[in-house]
Amino acid sequence: MINTNNITSKSFADIYELDKTYVGTENYLGVAFFWNHEYRHYLRDTTDAKRKKVHNTFLNMGLDIIGKSDIHLQIIRKITKLF
Repeated sequence: MINTNNITSKSFADIYELDKTYVGTENYLGVAFFWNHEYRHYLRDTTDAKRKKVHNTFLNMGLDIIGKSDIHLQIIRKITKLF
């Protein structure tokens, strides 16, 4: 895992752009946004590790990673421990 709190803004921008190409794959790093707008308050401010875990759980369960459902929300809440 990369600690994105301690890198330059240029490095972060480069990693973000690369990670956007990894959304929907097992290579996702947890940096780029991938989620449904409905879940922005849960995932926007959480850690890269938790975003990656949510993303990979969606993939492993065969869920649409930008989908919206009760199952999506249950997974997000369980992993982020919010609400």
